[in-house]
Amino acid sequence: MLFFSPADNSLPGHIRIRFWAIRFFKQVGVSLWLFLKGKSLIADYHLDKLNIHAGPGGVLLVRKLPVPVIVTCHHTYWQQYTHIRSQFWKRIFLPFEQRTYRLADSIVCDCHDTRRVLIQRYGILPGKISVIQCAVDTGRFHCQGVPKKPHTLLYVGRIAKRKGIDFLIRSIPLVLKSIPEAHLLVAGKGEYLQRMKRLVRELALERSVTFLGFVPDEELNGLYNRAECVVVPSIFEGFGIAVIEALAAGTRVVGTDVDGIREILSSGDYGRLVPYGDTVALAGAMIAELENPRQAGELRPEYRVELFKERYLKLFA
Repeated sequence: MLFFSPADNSLPGHIRIRFWAIRFFKQVGVSLWLFLKGKSLIADYHLDKLNIHAGPGGVLLVRKLPVPVIVTCHHTYWQQYTHIRSQFWKRIFLPFEQRTYRLADSIVCDCHDTRRVLIQRYGILPGKISVIQCAVDTGRFHCQGVPKKPHTLLYVGRIAKRKGIDFLIRSIPLVLKSIPEAHLLVAGKGEYLQRMKRLVRELALERSVTFLGFVPDEELNGLYNRAECVVVPSIFEGFGIAVIEALAAGTRVVGTDVDGIREILSSGDYGRLVPYGDTVALAGAMIAELENPRQAGELRPEYRVELFKERYLKLFA
């Protein structure tokens, strides 16, 4: 199996794409490279199937290729410009994205919400779309049995508008009214970081919110294990990977009732769902988890990396 990308890394079978347009146009440059080089690439490397990753930040397929093409859709431009007002301009990519999915021989989505969007908004035939959820390595994220730090909430992710971090921080004063010792740890970096630090100061939350910055992968499992509750307050997700990382560590999650999160938490075995933007509901859910801390239910097989690998590799059989 070969992997093509513009990144420089040591992944076995990786071939770096070197094309001038990528420097200026990023994923559009990769799409142009595939348009110009696709057929010769298939011939030169004797490829019998091709898997491309599409959606925002992904590759666009604009012409049919001579081998079956499997398109992995992490989420869509429709979801992005619909849920995030500032990104309305990304609707210009919609016709090209729609063509990508129509040209695909088969499509893999990370969650059923995205599959529904492809069917209802893009007019893609249901029979060509399958769902293979993202998965976690339970050897890396697992319950260590370490003592929980009382009344500790944890956010892990990019500090960005789409991730709902401002929604979370604005909910903390309501939590403190019931649990004055509650403390939120924020792990991550991003373009909203300085803005969120200012918000914490404006709300006088300096003693109750701690920004940890970027946390290396090898330290994340310890964080997940020590927290009593993980909060994932996103506007939407292609798939809430932080949700299943926390669950693998045995920690319950409060998440927003949005694409990419709702299907993981809807059973109630793993945590609670709240409407995005409802600070009262979010605070109430966090208070409930902190007042009655308990282990999350056992991680379902579809979220374990072993089944993910088995299902994904069948696509190339």
